[in-house]
Amino acid sequence: MKEKTVDGIRFQAAPFSAIEALRLKSFLLKKFGPSIGQVLGLLKDGLPTGGNIGDINIDGSALSGAIEKLMEQLGEDEYVALIRRLFRNVTAHITRDGQPLQFSFVDHAFETSMNAVLAGRLFSVYPVMLLVLEANFPDFFGRMAQGIGSKIRETFTSGAETPNSPSEPEL
Repeated sequence: MKEKTVDGIRFQAAPFSAIEALRLKSFLLKKFGPSIGQVLGLLKDGLPTGGNIGDINIDGSALSGAIEKLMEQLGEDEYVALIRRLFRNVTAHITRDGQPLQFSFVDHAFETSMNAVLAGRLFSVYPVMLLVLEANFPDFFGRMAQGIGSKIRETFTSGAETPNSPSEPEL
């Protein structure tokens, strides 16, 4: 189980079954493969110590822009269906009026939980999506960051270092 606090809300994401994780990975790669480079560009400095993508502090506008580019591949119903699918094993812990509350995003409670937890905080969906992906595909993100490190570095340095900048660390 992975956990992260986003916008003052503690989210926990449990892994999917192996079969659902395989299906989801296939769907995501087919649907978003061509535009995933922009999201990977956010990892240009590599993963933080421990290698958890959910722990990366990414500039909000950069993350929003990258994920919105990916989401352009989906119609609104497909987008909501993907969020429903990704959030299936997510629990949110909030405090309202001094009372701790817990919301689950399982199918029968999805709309109620989304409205209760994320109304007015829709940007928080994106870091929770990354948390879900890290909970389900930690090996994928670790290998992906290692395997594309030189390509990302080339992209962001244009193959040349400036005289006053230190070389970037290996990924």
